This record gives sequence, C-alpha cells and structure tokens, in this order.
Amino acid sequence: MEPSSLVGKNKQIKPFCYAFHWVVLFVLIIIAEKTNAYEPDSILQQNITISIRTTTLFKALNQIGDKAGCFFIYDSRDVESNRRVKSLEWSGKPLNDLLNQVIGDTLIKYRVIGKHILLYRPKLSDTLKAQSQDQNIKYVQLSGRILDKETAQPLAFATVGIPSLALGTISNLDGVFTLRIPKQNTDSSIVISHIGYIQRKVPAGLLAAKTLEIFLEPSFIPVQEIFIRNIDARNTVREAVNKRSQNYIQQDIYITAFYREGVLRNNRILSYSEAFTKIFKSSYSFDSRYDQVKLIRFRKMEQANRRDTLDVKLQAGVKATLDIDIMKNLPDFLDPEFTQYYDYTRTDIVVYDNKSAYAIGFKQKPEITEPLFAGLLYIDTETLTLLAAEFEINPDMVEKTASQLVVKRGRGIRVKPQKIKYLVKYQPQDGKWYVNHVRGEISLKVQTRFWPFANTFDLFFEYVALQVDTLDVKRFSKRETLKTTEVFSNTQTEYDPNFWNDLNYIEPEENISKALPKLKKYTLTVNE
Repeated sequence: MEPSSLVGKNKQIKPFCYAFHWVVLFVLIIIAEKTNAYEPDSILQQNITISIRTTTLFKALNQIGDKAGCFFIYDSRDVESNRRVKSLEWSGKPLNDLLNQVIGDTLIKYRVIGKHILLYRPKLSDTLKAQSQDQNIKYVQLSGRILDKETAQPLAFATVGIPSLALGTISNLDGVFTLRIPKQNTDSSIVISHIGYIQRKVPAGLLAAKTLEIFLEPSFIPVQEIFIRNIDARNTVREAVNKRSQNYIQQDIYITAFYREGVLRNNRILSYSEAFTKIFKSSYSFDSRYDQVKLIRFRKMEQANRRDTLDVKLQAGVKATLDIDIMKNLPDFLDPEFTQYYDYTRTDIVVYDNKSAYAIGFKQKPEITEPLFAGLLYIDTETLTLLAAEFEINPDMVEKTASQLVVKRGRGIRVKPQKIKYLVKYQPQDGKWYVNHVRGEISLKVQTRFWPFANTFDLFFEYVALQVDTLDVKRFSKRETLKTTEVFSNTQTEYDPNFWNDLNYIEPEENISKALPKLKKYTLTVNE
C-alpha cells in the first residue's frame, strides 16, 4: 500500500500533494406519545431542601436537578431559561411546588418519565397524542438540541441513536439533531454521547414534536485513575494500530449513510448538496478500494444566477469520505513506517461513550519542513481501540499546500489555504468498531489582482452512518455503484421540504437553513 503522506523512492519526504491520496476536497478554481404509560409523579411529590441564590432559571434548574436526582428537558421557547430567579430558601416541601415558584409560569406543565421531567406547554402533549393515535404513521420524528450543562453552549457532533437497532445520527454545529425511529420503538431510550461528557439516556417519548434542549454533564476522571497517565504515547499508538484486526469489523457490512457538502463565500452559501447512500463496507482487513457506494437519493441547491468571477466546487464526494477511515487507510501519523517524523504526547484522559480514553497529541517534528498533520487521537485505555481522531494540516505550514489544492486558476489570483481539518469517529457494532462519522473543512483566502479585498471560501463535507446491516451482505453490481467523480446531477425540480420522508439526515446549521430557500433547487432520485 502506498504511504499516505511521506517518502518516495529516494526516501525523502514528499510534498503534501503526494502525501494524502485520500484528501477529499480538490478545489477547482476557475474564473409519540406511544409511551403514555407514565411513571408515577413520585419525583414531583418528594420533599426537598435547597438554598438558591439569585441566578438564572437555567442554573437554578440545574441546581434543583442535582439535588432531586432528576433531569429537566424543555424547549427554551417555552421556558425562559435566561430569566433571573431571586434568592430562595426551600425546606422540606414538595419539588412540584418549588418548580411552580421558580419557573413562575402557570402555563408550564410537567411530565415525568423515569428520572426525566419534561417542562412543556399543553399544546405539546396534544401533539404527542395526535401523533401517537395516527395509525398510518410508521415513523416518529424525534428532535433535540444538545448543550453543555455548565455553560449552555451547543455540543456539535454528539452521537445520538438507539444502539440496539444500530440506528443513529449526529448533532450539527448548533447542537441540533433529528432522528426518525420506527413507531413501535418509541418506548426505547435514545443514547446521547460526546467526547468528554457523561453518556445520557433519554426516553424517546419525551423528544417527539419539539426540539427540546438536552444537557450533557462534563466528565472528570477520578483521581485514583491518574496512574494511567504513565504511558508511552508513541507505543500506545503503535499498539492501537497492531490491534486493528481484533478491534474493528472483520466482515462485510452494509451502511446506510447520509452525506452533505457545501461551499460558502464570505460566509454566504454558494452551493449545498445532500445525498442518501447505501455503502458496501468491506472488512477492515482491506483498504477502502474494496468499498462501494450506491446513490439512493440526492438533492443540490445553488445560488441562482451566480456571476462570481471565482467558482469553487467540490469533487470526489461520498466515496472519498470513506478513504478518510484512518484505521483502514493508515495516514503517516499512524503508519509505523513513518511515525518517526512525529512527536507524540499524552495530554489527558477523557470519557468517550462511557469509556476511559487516552487523549494523545501528535505533531510533526521541528526539523520537518513539509506540511504534515497535528491533532489528537482518542484511544480506549483498556482495549487500545482508536475511538476518534481530530487532526489538521500543521497551521504554521498550511499555506504551503496551495499548489496541491488548486487544480487551475486564472491570472492574478492568489490562493492562501487557512485551514484544513478533519474529524473521524468510530462506533461499535456487536463488539467491533466501524467508521461512524467523518467531517472535513477547508478554508481559503483568495486575492484577485487590482482588488483590495480578499474573499474567504469555506468548504466542508460530512458523512454519518445512520444504520448498519450485517445480514446477506453482497457486493453491488458494477452498474449500481457510484463512480468516485460522479456524485451530483442538475436535474431541476421544485423544492420539496419533505424530500427525505422517513429517512434520517443531518440537520443543516441555522445559517445554512436560512440560506437554502433562496438557492436554486436541484433534485435527483435514484431507486435501489
């Protein structure tokens, strides 16, 4: 297999263009309420004693939840979480009465499932009942926004799903997710996890009809586990690579996946594309050349009547995202033959899916003059499985990659790469791991001669595995598969807000959502 980043026949370090055969973005610069079996309201009736100082309702609810041993879920449009709450001494009286006083809104009602308390206005309950009673509904849509419990900041790329069904999705940059599940599974629990946070299970019945806010609690490793820090970082990385055959799927599987990509110019979207695919994922004993992609459904939106002198497009698409499965296609910072060009350090121990993981940092050695990677690897402390990786081209040298990214450009145009970043996450299936989420981002500064202002182009792509199937897995026929360079088509149709129907997808971020109605819409549907 060709080295992914370094060294040729003369054993010298090669430039970035030969280094990363799997780099995806080539820039072409050319001029239910089925769970109505409620838990008893014993939590609301319990007597508690608490002292609350003047603070926000958000912090007050966190304090009450910690004291009462429960979790609050609500829509911030219903519950004014930024409202100030006055100091309060509460002694030996029911939680229900305390909430009434602290929230101060008689229209807010409470619904209890297990240790979760949903704060809602009555119309939410009515919607849930209507959705539950409609016998024609086969799927129920669950929505939520995932936030840090301490800071209330959105958590991007959190994993959301029902592991027993091998069904899931991720949150977007705003922390928002949408998950469609079979109606008969609305009594299941949705598992939410994020690197560095305690995993959370939420009853699916609480999440129908509205985008409710769910708070994850940061995780701290106990002091008695500090001894684990005494590891050799380089050797740990080497062992993680050596254990690939033990830790990763050694059988062929089908992955139902969602893919999207976009191009923004000065923070204004130029194009946005989405695809729903079925992937033949070969065993981890093979590299990604054996993987296949079949396009199921697709749509593309572009800025209408665009007259930019500069046009930025993405090529390679869905298939190339599979090449960034770094445990199938070892990049130089994992390939034992080339790790000599990197320094490795243990930086922390974090929680990932309720597992302790080493956070191992890496960066190119100071004497290396060509742009290589820097980043973090998250490796399970017990099994040494690589669980996730965040990495980027060395920021101090990223401008050197311009000649490799730009295929063609007009006279007087100067391109300066500002950022090239990647994120890869893995998930287990029957005790073995597979690539679950990939995201790539490229940022460019483009300066045109005789024009004093530079334009910024931001390009991104994202892949998420929605469902895994291990039964009767066979390779696709050649006519069904998607060619590496053929992803999109300009078949024009009217915009359909229900385009994905019962399929799961990644919610666009707020800035993209607002821009999409203004773009020209294209759609292509391909049946299996």
